[in-house]
Amino acid sequence: MVILHFLAEVARKIVVNEVMLGGESGFEEHHKVVFETPRIVDYRADVQDIAKYLMVLMSDEELRSKMGIAGRKRVVENFDYRVVARKFVQIINERLGII
Repeated sequence: MVILHFLAEVARKIVVNEVMLGGESGFEEHHKVVFETPRIVDYRADVQDIAKYLMVLMSDEELRSKMGIAGRKRVVENFDYRVVARKFVQIINERLGII
C-alpha cells in the first residue's frame, strides 16, 4: 500500500533580522528590535507540490472518500466538545493539583 503524505515541501523560508513594535506590544511606537540571530517567521510551500497533490485528489474519488472518512473519524475522536472538555478538566486538575 502506498501512503501519500500530501505535505508540500518548503520552497522558501521567510527570515527577518529585525522587527518594528509598537503600543500593541507594550513598546513605544516604532520600537526596533534587531535579532543577533535572524529568525524564521514563516514558510512558503512549494506550489508545484500543492498542484500535484490537488491533481491526485481531483482524479481519485475513492481516495477523497477515504480521506473524508478518516478526517471525520479523527475530528470526532479528538475535537468533539466532550473530548476537549474532558481534556481541559484533566489539565486544570493536574495543574492545580486537585487530583
